[in-house]
Amino acid sequence: MPAYNAERFLAAALDSALAQTLRDFEIVVIDDGSTDATGAIAARYAAQHGPCMRIVHQANQGLCGARNTAMKVARGTYFAMLDADDEWLPQHLADSIAALEKNPEAGFVHANIERIDAQGTRLSVPPRYWREGDDAFARLFLREEHVSCPTVVFRRELIEQVGAFDPRFNRLGCEDRDLWLRIAAVRDVIFLPDVHARYRLHDANVSANLEKMRCARLLLVEKFAHTPRGRPLRRAALAAVYQGSGDELLDTGRRVAALRAYGNALLRRPSWRACKNLLRCLLRARAKAAASPA
Repeated sequence: MPAYNAERFLAAALDSALAQTLRDFEIVVIDDGSTDATGAIAARYAAQHGPCMRIVHQANQGLCGARNTAMKVARGTYFAMLDADDEWLPQHLADSIAALEKNPEAGFVHANIERIDAQGTRLSVPPRYWREGDDAFARLFLREEHVSCPTVVFRRELIEQVGAFDPRFNRLGCEDRDLWLRIAAVRDVIFLPDVHARYRLHDANVSANLEKMRCARLLLVEKFAHTPRGRPLRRAALAAVYQGSGDELLDTGRRVAALRAYGNALLRRPSWRACKNLLRCLLRARAKAAASPA
């Protein structure tokens, strides 16, 4: 668990980890240079729960550095991701480990989430369309589906095979999708359709910064465009990045930037969806112009 200035939500995250029905686990909290009460809260929990919980204090290294530190000091056969603002449901570890042990060729298992707000109010469960037999690498690379980080459990041995979190994505985003792609390129992926975690939406979420996320997504495409699996999918993957960026920009009212993004998507891979959203963007702009006073 990486934790940077996480005093608002850390206790709830730790409580959800300690409430797991599977009991053979350890919690490794990385206090990543926090300047609030994060370290004190983690220390209090460690004092109460003894050997199942360890705290590492380090100068701030960002999400990639904190997660990599945690994996270096952890002793388990499996790794499970839990950020300090999210929460697990009680059956998460038990069901995930059972799925991995039943399927020894699988690299990681993941499940669905429920979105909550800063106060813990339930918001929505996103639809997921993973199907048995999917090419997980292609679906992730083309942004056709998503892996929710707080639901992922993966084998420790894979870090030795594919590497840890790539620091090039630090403070940008997509560091998790990068690792899932590297694993999916060499192993099967299991999706459990049940909700396993609560994902908290608040003003400090990395994914809320659209420009940073666009840069991270483009960096991800270029990284995998040099691999055997990613090379033939490069143009389609770039189109998917610009298509998604256009959708996000349009939702926030930035129509000119959205038009530019949809145009970039069409240049790389013409599609009905990009044409439809480009037209929708133009119609919104026309409707706004018509409604403006002369």
